[in-house]
Amino acid sequence: MSDDLAAKARKAFDAALTAAAPGRVMAPALAALPNPPDAILAIGKAGCAMARACRDHGLNAPGLIITNAENAHHVDGFELIEGGHPLPDQGSLAGAGAAMELARRMEGGEHLLVLLSGGGSALMAEPIGNLGLSHKRMMNESLLASGLDIHRMNAVRRLFSAVKGGRLAALAAPAKVTQWVLSDVPGDHLESIASGPFAPDPWPLEEACAYVIEAGIDRFDWARDVLAAMKKGELQQPLRPSDSVFDHIESRILASNAICVEAAGQNLGGDIHTLPELSGDAVEMGRLLARHVLAAQNHPYVAATGGETTVCLPAGHGLGGRSQALALSFMLAMPEEAGFNWVLLAAGTDGRDGPTDAAGGLVSSAMTFERKYAEAALKAHDSYTFLDSIGALLRCPPTGTNLGDIVVIITADTT
Repeated sequence: MSDDLAAKARKAFDAALTAAAPGRVMAPALAALPNPPDAILAIGKAGCAMARACRDHGLNAPGLIITNAENAHHVDGFELIEGGHPLPDQGSLAGAGAAMELARRMEGGEHLLVLLSGGGSALMAEPIGNLGLSHKRMMNESLLASGLDIHRMNAVRRLFSAVKGGRLAALAAPAKVTQWVLSDVPGDHLESIASGPFAPDPWPLEEACAYVIEAGIDRFDWARDVLAAMKKGELQQPLRPSDSVFDHIESRILASNAICVEAAGQNLGGDIHTLPELSGDAVEMGRLLARHVLAAQNHPYVAATGGETTVCLPAGHGLGGRSQALALSFMLAMPEEAGFNWVLLAAGTDGRDGPTDAAGGLVSSAMTFERKYAEAALKAHDSYTFLDSIGALLRCPPTGTNLGDIVVIITADTT
């Protein structure tokens, strides 16, 4: 029975990916585009798939793609640059430099089509002022371990970037910019998707500085120097909504996590239960979802939800990702004799969860394991090693998109 439930959960996950495939969600926008672009800039994990959709629709403008190695493939007429993810690398610097040059070449009366998807914060990186790649990596490592949600993390990233926080939009002005976005962040806030290279930053400087402190980045002299220079007006702050450069930009969200969740639910069929959106600490989220399932009055029970959790990593932590941590936490929170069969799938829609080769975890009531080892792995943030040892990792090829995380839960009577 649990094998059947696991197969059903995997089909729901596949349905979520199909519904939000870049070519599919871009088709209506491409058909309605009034003016062809003079150049195309694709940034993020879905960059190649979005660029390919443009070519398939007959848009022949020259372009630039900045994406990660796993999703990279040649698209005619596009320069391709592979950046680092989750930490920026030399490719990320090269991508930012090329994007800045493309933006500077745009002239008034010209049209730039921007294709933006998740992952762009690391894939395109140009540190502000005299900072270098090592500073950027130190900052990102601190942010990824901080437990801050994605909006607060990206508020910090915008401070220390020469391309984020609307700065790339300033370079492209006064050209017209059409921005099509695949959103990987809760709430679909444009300033948080790839840290908003073509979006204004609504966060006050003092509030963003508070998150620098919360993430522990203020312990670095270089970070304090940048913030001091920014407050004095010696370095450019992220651009605000009132800036006139945004008068020339039209933005549209083409797909988001909600599309994935809806498609997963439709594939599951039946009476879909409502679960909380994925947010906050991944371990606590796993326990919360277990409480919802245990409180259900009837089985079978099917549910789907999405969003993005966080992890707070101590020194010397193991290997894993937020979806794997959630899956392991859920498994530990479920009693050994629940009275019903159950399966939980938790995975990233990009096919990668954290710095691992797995999309997430697929756990079930049929799995046998030593509880003390599972608890130790959860405490050590080593969910990948443990889930791999019991055959509970969900692996799939890179999906060519990035729309946040998905959780699918299915239960059935034991009879």
